[in-house]
Amino acid sequence: MAFRIETKPAAILDFVADIRAAADSDKEALGFLPGSAYDQAVHKGELTIVLKGDAQDSKYAGHIWVSGTYPHARIVQLFVAQPFRGQKLSTRLLRAAIQTAEARGYLSIKANVAADLPANHVYEHHGFVVARTKPGGQARNRQIHVRARELSTPTLFNYRPLPSVPVGEASSSSDVQPLYLIDLNVFFDATRKRRATAAAEKILAAALNSGVRLAVTTEFVKELQRTTIGKDDPVLSFAKQLPSVAAPSQPEVASLAARLAPLVFADKARNGQLSPNDTSDLKHLAEAILVGAAGFVTSERAIIRAHADLVEQHRLSIWSTEDFATFVTPAFSELPANGHAEHDLAFTEEALSSEALAFLKTHGVTDSTVVAFQRRDAADRRFRYIAAREAKALIAFVAYRAATDPNDPAGLLLVADPRHPATPTALDFLIEHAVRASSLSRPSLIEMAHTDDQPVVRRTAIANGFLAAGTGNGSALRKMTVGTAVTPANWSILRDRIQRGAGFTLPADCPAFQDDEQEIGIALDGRAATVSLANLESMTAPGLFLLTGRPVAIVPIRRTWSEDLVGGAQLSLWPKPEAAFRSRRVYFASVANQHNLVKGRPIILYESGKQGGRGAAIAVARVSSAEAVSKSHAPDALLRAAVVRGSALNDLVKGTTVLAVWFDNIMRFENPVSFQRMESFGMADKTKLVKSHMLQFETAVKILDFGRPHAR
Repeated sequence: MAFRIETKPAAILDFVADIRAAADSDKEALGFLPGSAYDQAVHKGELTIVLKGDAQDSKYAGHIWVSGTYPHARIVQLFVAQPFRGQKLSTRLLRAAIQTAEARGYLSIKANVAADLPANHVYEHHGFVVARTKPGGQARNRQIHVRARELSTPTLFNYRPLPSVPVGEASSSSDVQPLYLIDLNVFFDATRKRRATAAAEKILAAALNSGVRLAVTTEFVKELQRTTIGKDDPVLSFAKQLPSVAAPSQPEVASLAARLAPLVFADKARNGQLSPNDTSDLKHLAEAILVGAAGFVTSERAIIRAHADLVEQHRLSIWSTEDFATFVTPAFSELPANGHAEHDLAFTEEALSSEALAFLKTHGVTDSTVVAFQRRDAADRRFRYIAAREAKALIAFVAYRAATDPNDPAGLLLVADPRHPATPTALDFLIEHAVRASSLSRPSLIEMAHTDDQPVVRRTAIANGFLAAGTGNGSALRKMTVGTAVTPANWSILRDRIQRGAGFTLPADCPAFQDDEQEIGIALDGRAATVSLANLESMTAPGLFLLTGRPVAIVPIRRTWSEDLVGGAQLSLWPKPEAAFRSRRVYFASVANQHNLVKGRPIILYESGKQGGRGAAIAVARVSSAEAVSKSHAPDALLRAAVVRGSALNDLVKGTTVLAVWFDNIMRFENPVSFQRMESFGMADKTKLVKSHMLQFETAVKILDFGRPHAR
């Protein structure tokens, strides 16, 4: 009888006992996990099994369990039952897992395999290379191979933007640890004798020891305050110490929650039978998505069952309390420490020297590719070359070819030393610099040549919105860029320019704004697709889409920090803080702004008139995430992404807590907009822009149309 792969949770539930028994029979290879973990894995759609026989007479033959946090999948277990070994079932299971991960837009998949196990040969045969080796448990004194395989690059149809620029080689991590939100039941589990108390205590202990990065919403704290008896409740005190995040406006939360209802509570939503608790759960889920959390820990089974769809559509992993506690230590023990020294980076325009040529060839660039990016003669001005050095050592080199025709993409060749600790920051700057150079304040395309053995370059490009130009990992990458702000006033004109320059088509009319996750219908290469507003802006950055009625904030910055925060078109010979080289930077504000400066919010940057400042709006950007953190415990990753240092942070914002606002899509104004002119556009602010505040949509559009934001 034939073998078949089964992925449907309803069908797999009948074989959970077989899966558990198989795993328990080989604990040396697969480890020990509680029985409840397998049930949760089935509900989340993480288990795939291979069966022998037809639907009426099926026998368990093996399974693969794939978990992880976007964009990196992780194989928890791979097992084939003894009677069925030697029939290439491991291959079928691995291929099924890889195909599923690729369809969901994951960039890599890894597995931890003890160095002395035969399974290493299986993984090696399927392209899993040893990224590094680490010590295993003390009892057996084993070595563990961390094996990883790069997956096919995301396309428009499975694109999911990365939370930040990846660092390192095969098991990249972000600038900061992934953020997880916890629902109220986790706290109740930790403080009341309930079934999941031990698991909740483990999660909170991991948070206190920086093993996992937890946060709560401001609404969560308010709800906890309403249910707390007395002022000295330790649970409330702990909740107030956690970083907090604020969702956008209640209408935006309600809009997304309504669209999530059929995904999570299909039958109830269809019959109009959602309970108040269901509605509350949907709002909490919407908040987690809108603030950009990597995961949400909950006890609601309907949400857990929707895990696969929520990951695929909204990049949000769902965990039960027990599930999260089971994996919290192995899942986060491999993350690097928060801090490392700021790099002494320098970027200079240079010639394609013998040193540069040797560097390119050492890192895998072919002769034909070099020729394609080489000046024909001294009069050939199409090419620019920029070197990135750290302490005078060449660590990255970029060759940029300008487009010679509006329909011709610009070219990019970029290589880097993958082992140098400053490489991620250098790559982030070089890629963004090249993209901005290609836009010339108009929609355009830029194509990056493929180089073997440069996965860190490829992943950093993907983090900056590059998509596959073809199929497979060996294809070139392409980046669409809008290069300005698209508003209802210029929608028709820019729609035509975007179609000609960047190659995709927007809707005929400017849609009304709903929320950051609303779907926008576009067409690319003759194929129709729907892309969330957040994804569309990430893949076409720099560029913003001011849909009708979209909320916009204006924030003040001091002259001292404005140049490094906003950036400029020219390379500087003077030393700059690391933040000036990042596509995502941090702006510190008072926590009073927590409901204004939220993820996805466009912000107009106003340079104060004090201390020689211009007293004018000088740029527009987009909030990529915002989080209230303690000043005394601000992660080093935040400080390195900001231009404020040491005591300056204490002087900048009063109180013990500060709002750290990550922002991207930075575009400077061609015409700075004075305070007086903004008043003539309808801005009313008695504080003279000492504090951040919201703008009327019509006023924001007038400021942008006059300021003419551009990517250069």
